[in-house]
Amino acid sequence: MSSSLQTRDTMTGTAAHSPSTPQSVPVEIDRAPEGSAWNDYLYNRRPDAPLYHRLEWQGVYDVYRLPVHRLAATRDGEIVGILPLVEQRSRIFGQQLTSLPWFDAAGIVADDEQARKALVDAAIQLAADRKVGWAHLREEHETGLSPHVRTDKVLMRLELPDDADVLWKKLKASVRNQVRKSEKSGLTVQDGGVELLDHFYQVYSFNMRDLGSPSHSRRFFEAVCANFASDVRLFVVYGESEPVGAGLTIANGQRLEIPWASSLRKYNSYCVNHGMYWRILSFACDNRFDWFHFGRSTVDSGPWRFKKQWGSEAVPLYWYYLSQDDAVASAAAEPPQERFGWGTQLWQRLPVAVSRQIGPRFIAKIP
Repeated sequence: MSSSLQTRDTMTGTAAHSPSTPQSVPVEIDRAPEGSAWNDYLYNRRPDAPLYHRLEWQGVYDVYRLPVHRLAATRDGEIVGILPLVEQRSRIFGQQLTSLPWFDAAGIVADDEQARKALVDAAIQLAADRKVGWAHLREEHETGLSPHVRTDKVLMRLELPDDADVLWKKLKASVRNQVRKSEKSGLTVQDGGVELLDHFYQVYSFNMRDLGSPSHSRRFFEAVCANFASDVRLFVVYGESEPVGAGLTIANGQRLEIPWASSLRKYNSYCVNHGMYWRILSFACDNRFDWFHFGRSTVDSGPWRFKKQWGSEAVPLYWYYLSQDDAVASAAAEPPQERFGWGTQLWQRLPVAVSRQIGPRFIAKIP
């Protein structure tokens, strides 16, 4: 396990201890904090903060030329809270600041409520100054940042034992049978680094087209791998002559997460996903991760049922929308599938080569 993996106070945005500086000292907002001070705060003072707050994500969002705004709450010149926001502009999906696009939760990290409130106010003001409709903060806990909040997504997570054999015995017989079927089908799973990126992207982009969703560019994943080489691991499932499944995992403290995973539909009968996920879960146990995050899902959906069968629990996510205009924030909090579901069937008809070319132009604008 990489040296960057530390024991963390899992899933918290405020410190468990009282700050040493009295809260009577006013909090100021720095819109252009030094990068070294930002990461120093994360690494040395808030090792419990998610990996997604690190400065290195700037290099990932630069692939799509998305402006990244970093707000730092300071007290007596010391950072006591941070909030990264990515600016996205689209005629279809709206103009907004998001913390952060494409991830389950990466909201405010603050030492106390005074710093948290200052960052909320700063986000609202920044949205107004940038002339975007709202700020979208994705939180892992209910924090009451705004009455306009989406709660239709849940995070599916599994607490892990130290031994994969222990986890195997806990699985339902039906799940174990699916894993065995994958193995008997002759599928093999390889894991590694950027050397597997081509095969990962081949499966991922094909599957996203089939799902009717735009895919990230290969350059995007190159940037993720380059900036987080010690935290990223790729898993690829192979059939007789081609990659048929793939997943990209990220070590986020003591939890292993899988933001992107795909398999080819024509191989569904081979139980590709079961074979791949068992390999990933075994890796997570062997490397002493405390949790595995399957990612977000809508309750009772197909992905939710797949994740639940492994014994995972559903944890509500809270996505808050902030704006100086209450009506704008309320409209923004409407689940997007009710507004944009019409595009799915059109996208599924595209040739894969075309979807790979134009997909990044769309996904760069979708939070």
